[in-house]
Amino acid sequence: MPIRLDFVLWGASFVFELGRRYRNAPRDAKYVYMKYATWAIDYCYMFAMLCFIETYVSTHFTPLTIFVVQAANSCLVVAVDILKAVLFADLLPKAKTEHLKRLGQSLREAVFTVQGIKGNFGFLGKLIGGQGILLDWEASPAIVRTSARHNLWYFVKIGLGWIPAASALYVYVDFWTCEPLNEAILVLGEGEWYECHVSRFLKVYLEFMIMAAIKDTISMNLAHQMFHSHPWLTKHHKTHHLPRRELTVANAFYFDVPDLIVEDGIGPLMLIMLKSVLGGVASVHYASFYLCVVCDQTVHSVDPYTCMFWNPLLDNLMRGALSHNLHHAVPNKGHYTIWPEHHFKGVASAGHKADVKATDGFDVDVREYNKIFETDFPEDL
Repeated sequence: MPIRLDFVLWGASFVFELGRRYRNAPRDAKYVYMKYATWAIDYCYMFAMLCFIETYVSTHFTPLTIFVVQAANSCLVVAVDILKAVLFADLLPKAKTEHLKRLGQSLREAVFTVQGIKGNFGFLGKLIGGQGILLDWEASPAIVRTSARHNLWYFVKIGLGWIPAASALYVYVDFWTCEPLNEAILVLGEGEWYECHVSRFLKVYLEFMIMAAIKDTISMNLAHQMFHSHPWLTKHHKTHHLPRRELTVANAFYFDVPDLIVEDGIGPLMLIMLKSVLGGVASVHYASFYLCVVCDQTVHSVDPYTCMFWNPLLDNLMRGALSHNLHHAVPNKGHYTIWPEHHFKGVASAGHKADVKATDGFDVDVREYNKIFETDFPEDL
């Protein structure tokens, strides 16, 4: 039976991480359960979606299919985050869990009460007048932040509109491909006992990492800091920062379109351009893009243990959701990138001074998170 290199690498990473955890096991088992239950949820979700891409999307690869898949994914990542909020409510920040409860109550009132239905027509009139599209909202930021109507509008606008539409356009212009993920694209030692198969999925994962790294360097490091400092750019980025301590995946879709294009659209285009310049095929596998999109969405998670890389080593070394939640809770204080390189000991990243506190691993961010959100997550898990 041939060896699958991708399975071996993932399994080795998982075994190494389990060994590290048992060497440094914290006393409080409920946080251990939370972390690995979170990982189980995230890995199962991504495995199921990649299987769906392998079995259905690859044989029905049309702009319409991708539009529907991306819209469905927007719904599912929100549902998964709400599931975590329910399962781990006692350990998560109250600012987040209480906000989700208020959103649910606000939504029920908007749908099932006469006053709420009247308010819906008033809200629709504001949309027709251009608010939330071309104009700023007349309502205060506090109302826009906590209103179920505003939350739902941005979810429809971005999660069910712009992201699926842009994805479908990329398929239409042949920027995406979708060959079977499980197909072997390279065989090492054919016919020998150590015969090793390299599947297309490993190439797809490397594409995702390169694409995400390019986007993090150009968009999230350089452009993102400009969005926080340049007045004209700040005007567009302030929408995304309406959610602060109450940030979850449910309100991660608060975006103005120029901000969305600059922060999330550059990575795929830059990788395609790079491949073209180097003489390769000017396209990217759809699954690479899909991994990148889910990474950008789940970094806003209610759960600081949420996975971004779907690799046990990287998910343990870099806590993206932990870092990005701090970026929203304390704006203009660093944590600009999706990849928190400062979680590696001795490494500084955008917005951090090169001192001990800024470069001493994710435990520093855990302490800051606990202080801001009034939680008690262990620093060594």
